[in-house]
Amino acid sequence: MKEFLFSRLEKSNAGTDCRNGLRDFIFDHPEHLKDLIAFGTDLKNKNHHKAVWIIEMVAEVKTGILLPHIDSICETISAYKNDSAIRGMSRVAFFLGTSKNITLTEFQKEKLIEICLDWLIRDERVACKVYAMKTLVHFGKKEPWINEELKEILGRDYVWQSAGYKAAAREVLGRIK
Repeated sequence: MKEFLFSRLEKSNAGTDCRNGLRDFIFDHPEHLKDLIAFGTDLKNKNHHKAVWIIEMVAEVKTGILLPHIDSICETISAYKNDSAIRGMSRVAFFLGTSKNITLTEFQKEKLIEICLDWLIRDERVACKVYAMKTLVHFGKKEPWINEELKEILGRDYVWQSAGYKAAAREVLGRIK
């Protein structure tokens, strides 16, 4: 069955039906979530981003089932280079960081905060930066220093960013003032 999953991932595309089918396969066979995570965190595998698409969809609907795999995700999250994987992982970070069903360890929180700050500073795509902002706002409710850092980064980068970034930044700044 593991080979079946890997074969489907390798043949998959970004189409909604294809991704939904793989997500539903994981929901129907949760014992293969471990294999999906292994595939998605194997950055040497040229198709790891396809597994990240499914991990992202799983995180959106059933965040709690990722609980046994959060350390693995947090250990690799800063190493992604593929834009599609980074975007997906930014959403995974958001779902993990804002979940009411998961209590993150200090290590996990630290890793998620660190990568979100890095994504804001680095030359990443807007969607990744927006999810990083939203995740940081959530963590900033308990860690005020995050809001100060966020204000500084958003204020500094605002002028050079796209309209989408600016709209998200205005919303975030309005929420933390």
